[in-house]
Order: sequence, then C-alpha cells, then structure tokens
Amino acid sequence: MALSKAGDLRDRGFTLVELLVVCGILAALAYTAWGGYVGIQEGAEDDIARAEMQRLADGLKRFRADTGYYPGQGPFALAAPGTTETANGSGFDCTPLGGILRSWAAPNIDADRDPWFSSPANLALLFTAPALCANHPLAHLSRWNPDTRRGWHGPYLDVASRKWVDHGTDFNADAANNTGPGANPPYGAGDPLAGTKILDIPAFGAGPRYRAAGPGGTVCNGQALGTGSCMLGWREIPRETVGYDAAKHELPAHARPFAVFGLANNDYPRVVYFGRDGQYGGRNASDPCLPNVAASTGDDDVVLCLAR
Repeated sequence: MALSKAGDLRDRGFTLVELLVVCGILAALAYTAWGGYVGIQEGAEDDIARAEMQRLADGLKRFRADTGYYPGQGPFALAAPGTTETANGSGFDCTPLGGILRSWAAPNIDADRDPWFSSPANLALLFTAPALCANHPLAHLSRWNPDTRRGWHGPYLDVASRKWVDHGTDFNADAANNTGPGANPPYGAGDPLAGTKILDIPAFGAGPRYRAAGPGGTVCNGQALGTGSCMLGWREIPRETVGYDAAKHELPAHARPFAVFGLANNDYPRVVYFGRDGQYGGRNASDPCLPNVAASTGDDDVVLCLAR
C-alpha cells in the first residue's frame, strides 16, 4: 500500500467542489453580517431622527413658554387677506386688526402667503422674529422683554438646521388629491394645502438624508408654482437669493420629513416623523397622538404630542 507524504495534500490544493463550498459559506456569512449591519444602521438613523424630533418639539414648547402661544395661534396668526398695512413711525398698523404682517410672509404674491404660512412644514417662527401688527394689543410679544421675561426669544432652533423646501399636492392630499377624514393617506389635517404646490418654506432640515416619498413616490424637482404632484424638494437657500444655482443648491435628498400638525386649532398639537419609508400613514382617527397603523405606510411613523 502506498503511503502519502506529508506535503501531498498541500500540493494537491482544493478541488472545485471544495472551493464552491467555501465560497458558499463565505457568502452566507457576508449576507448575515451585512443584514446585521443594515439593521444597526437603520436603528441608529431612527434614533437620530427621534432625537431631532424631540429637539423640534422642545423648540415649540419654549416658544409657547415665552409667548403664551404656539406658532399660528393668537397674535402669531397671519393677518387676513386684504389687510392694509399703514406705517405709524415705529411699525405698521393693520386694518382690519391682525396678527403677523402679511408682508412678513415670504411669497411675493399675496394669495400664496396663506398656504405658505399654514404649511405643516413651515417653521419660520422658530427661526425668525415675527413682525406683528403694531396696533395689536400683544404686539410687544414680537420681541423679548427681559423685565417681564415674555416675548419672542429665539431662534428656537439653530439656524444651521434651517433648509428651504417645496412641497406639492402629495404632502397633504391623497393620490387622487382628496382631503378630509375620508381621504386616503397621506392626509394630515394641515390646512389649506390640497392642490397647491408651495415653494421656499423654511423647514427643519436635520437628521438622516433621505427622499420623502408621496403616494406616487415623487419629489419636487420642478419649480413651477402650482403644478406637480410631489412630496418634498429641498434646497440650501431660497430660489430668489443672489447667486442661487439650482445645480448647486438643490439637494437630491434631505431629512426624512418632520411635520407639525394641529397648532393653530389646538387639534392635538403634534410633531410627526414620517418614518424610514418617508411616507405618512395619515391621522389616527381615534387618537391623533398615535401613528395610524391601519395604513400600510403608518407602521414606522412616530407621533409626539406636545401636550402629553
């Protein structure tokens, strides 16, 4: 009987079958490791998003603690359409008496100012001091009074987190552009946004950078006012800024969206995080402070009620 030398096996190498078995084992290990990595990464991103969501909620609570109101309430509501602003030497009086000067709102066309101001993504009052009608009895709240410790004492969010966003009909209407309790997701009870594409909203652009998906999965990559069924489109500076360049300043993706619902009408004031899929499952009819898990896109939503 022939005996094998110690080096024979080493010299022979691996057969094709053995190599395939090893490759299969390595592939399985890599797949398992990658799945674990992705899960850890997604969990970390969700934790970051929740932390940013809490930061936004804290800013809104501090605004209310300083002024007595949430943005959009009381003196911090936008003056009515058709309001006349008359200089009085130290400001502008409003007729009829209003809250925030309509000229303070960003859009050049007056009819665009109401949907811009009431957008659930609009956090302008957390970044910029309001210009209240001077004849309003609470006009003093437009600035901080160190003696009474009342008034606007912002910014309530760091300005570096302010990004400019467009949103289209997908943001607050369903795929058929319907709104109201009978509409399909992503109806969010914002107001009055259905059918309107709104440009240059100062929003909270913090957290993991992902596209926000509407019912059709589209983003706002066209700048035509009033057209385009889409969710959100981000940019670093407003379009009317000197030196604005769409190729340079428009962001292909940004923070998973945070929206603020119910402030103006005290309908469960709440911050909503649209979750990892970027789609909003809609308002929970039985408890607005909970995600709408009945919708297929609501399972990963997070809702933070400010009064709880």
